[in-house]
Amino acid sequence: MIKAAELITLILAILLIIALGFLAKKAKLLQKEDAQKINEIIFYFTLPAFVFLAILKAHLDLSLVLIPIFALAISLISAGIAFAVGRNWVAPATLGGFILASSVGNTGYLGFPITREIFGEANVIKAVFYDHLGTVVFIFTLGLLVAETYGESNGKISRLKELLTFPPLLAMIAAFLLRGVVLPAFLLTSLKYLSDATIPLIMFSLGLTLEPGKAGKYKLILFLLILIKLFLGPALVIMSSKFVSLPPVTLGVLILEAGMPTALISLVFGLRYKLDMDFLPAAIMVTTLVSMVTIPLWQVVLSR
Repeated sequence: MIKAAELITLILAILLIIALGFLAKKAKLLQKEDAQKINEIIFYFTLPAFVFLAILKAHLDLSLVLIPIFALAISLISAGIAFAVGRNWVAPATLGGFILASSVGNTGYLGFPITREIFGEANVIKAVFYDHLGTVVFIFTLGLLVAETYGESNGKISRLKELLTFPPLLAMIAAFLLRGVVLPAFLLTSLKYLSDATIPLIMFSLGLTLEPGKAGKYKLILFLLILIKLFLGPALVIMSSKFVSLPPVTLGVLILEAGMPTALISLVFGLRYKLDMDFLPAAIMVTTLVSMVTIPLWQVVLSR
């Protein structure tokens, strides 16, 4: 387990790189729209390399099977509570965004690097299982259904096609198939270079997407979102651990991933289905900033 001082150092390092992205936008060195290109580099190149190497080197155990079950259950419960809370007073486009923001966490882009720093590279596979077999499955099934229900679009997205062509998931499958195969040194070195670029690119991209000015008109719903997204999930994991025996590190990764802020992919769905595009960037910004406090808080709870 990472020490308190090391955790504070990690959070400050993350905030600094996020701040650099934000300042680059303010100084007009880059535009908010440039985050899309950076995200495409991450999505198609660096993150698949990161996932591939994590799976290739990982030790597999039976506790991994439980991780996606927890992930899907937490997303379902969070979505249900968000729907129940917001259905009678929130406009449909905002309600759809609220449900997505409450149930889909940044368990890959932010979850992977923080998992690696807190629990070590050997345990990144646990975060990969949470994200790819939990978050990704949820977003391309029920997440798409929510977007279609509360938004509008000229054409529907094929859920199965989107899921089966998701590059990090394909990298995960390839790594399982190639475990035990001796791969060329130059290939592994190239993958390592790509993998190492993932974390700084993610943080910088987050900084480019921050929009502080639009959070004010959503104060109440953002407060409810913080409670659901950053507190409910970890609390559910802790309560469930009294009935389901989990290795300590697996429990720690579950608590960490369950408390991740709203995922960037919710913006993609918001744009595609014309959900509330003032609310969703505010949701990502606020939950990301608040998570820099709640992530260490939950690790302190875990250590005790």
